[in-house]
Amino acid sequence: MDSQRKFEAVSQIEMQPGDTILLKRGMLFTGMLSPQGNGAEGAPVRIGAFGRGARPCIQARGKAMAGVLLKNPSFWEVHGLEVTNTDGSDDDQGNLFGIYVLVERTEGTYRHVYINDCHVHDVNGMVAGKRRGGIHVHMTKVKNSKFDDLRITNNRVENIGGVGIGNDSSCGEVNLRQDGVEAKNLWTRVYVAGNRVDTTGRNNIIARVSKDAVYEHNILANSSRRDTGHSIFCFNTDGIKIQYNEAYGNVGDTKNQDGGGESDRGGFDADYNCINTFIQYNYSHDNLWFCGIMKKPTRNVVIRYNVTQNDRLGIYFYGFEKETRAENVHIYNNTHFVQRGLDVEVFAEGRTPLNSTFENNIFYFEGQGSWGRKAAGINTRFRNNLYFNIEPHPSDTNPIVADPGFLKPGRAGTDIDLTTMAALGGYRPRPGSPCVDAGVAIAGNGGRDLLNVELDGAGADIGAFEFPK
Repeated sequence: MDSQRKFEAVSQIEMQPGDTILLKRGMLFTGMLSPQGNGAEGAPVRIGAFGRGARPCIQARGKAMAGVLLKNPSFWEVHGLEVTNTDGSDDDQGNLFGIYVLVERTEGTYRHVYINDCHVHDVNGMVAGKRRGGIHVHMTKVKNSKFDDLRITNNRVENIGGVGIGNDSSCGEVNLRQDGVEAKNLWTRVYVAGNRVDTTGRNNIIARVSKDAVYEHNILANSSRRDTGHSIFCFNTDGIKIQYNEAYGNVGDTKNQDGGGESDRGGFDADYNCINTFIQYNYSHDNLWFCGIMKKPTRNVVIRYNVTQNDRLGIYFYGFEKETRAENVHIYNNTHFVQRGLDVEVFAEGRTPLNSTFENNIFYFEGQGSWGRKAAGINTRFRNNLYFNIEPHPSDTNPIVADPGFLKPGRAGTDIDLTTMAALGGYRPRPGSPCVDAGVAIAGNGGRDLLNVELDGAGADIGAFEFPK
């Protein structure tokens, strides 16, 4: 019996709690693995590998929706597989996935779906699209459903047509109104961590429809090779934390496939229909800019303790220029470094900052920096920021114009250890730095800097690092 027929046979079996599907290491399987049934609390159904050698490899060859399909699942775990899904061409082969979790036409809460330590690569041609790609979890044609306890961890996802890792729901949403916030069917206990996502047709990661999700320790590389898009962005979320990630290589054309629209090419993005967003403790380098902030409805955005190195065109990008519905954007204690020879504006493409406060940030240019033609902004203020080779922002009530005295700037490198962030230590201030105790005290500042050093309650420092006392 060939491997495709074996898959078909497994797909006819109703899996029971505690069952296991094991694929032999070193073996090649063709087609789609689509088992049925569900596990139970404490007894998930597991798909994994046995034996010695290379990972078992599933090749869907562009002929099936996915290499692995879990439909309407609860209490499933997938571990240790290699999955591809392409006919080998660079053509658009349809809405293809590597690993696809799909809830369709059934209502309820789906629990405990874990995808860990898989290598998903070469899915489709190098094409765009936001709702197809490497590892995706979707709810479609449902009105009252959500996921609880979804974990996508320690996977390698590369050479993907569409988006590397994504989720979506037909019924989850956040609506921001003047009289408050309405949130419906947001997913809970979503954790996406330790993944490497490299070379995608659209975004590396899209984070949607969640409450208090955490996306951390991911490497986001070479995003949006066939259309524009930030490396990671959130949408319809409340309380998301995007932290301890490295994003780089998002460069290229700033027009989308239709020749217009938003020119998204940053490492990170606080998108719209989101509240209480934290973009913190990240390392962004060699993108066109560091972070997008959308001016459609979004509320309470905090961008803090990040290091950016060598943005190519700008640092911040305010999207949807004609919109004015972003509220309470607080940007503080970030360190921005731009090497000599790069022509960089703080506000990319002449965009207008809106309803934003910038405090305790470092803007360091080896050459001459500039602000952008609409840098004055709307309801935007600066306080206690440090400037080197750029004029202080006109609104800054206490600018510091000085060399911050970094230890070894500009040398952080690529693919750093995201558990320690030690490679960013060259941006710490030297003794006697004008950054020390020169900042504004900020309530609710998270309590620790980028290297996990406890913040000094007696005197706030400027930049992403606390000077060790």
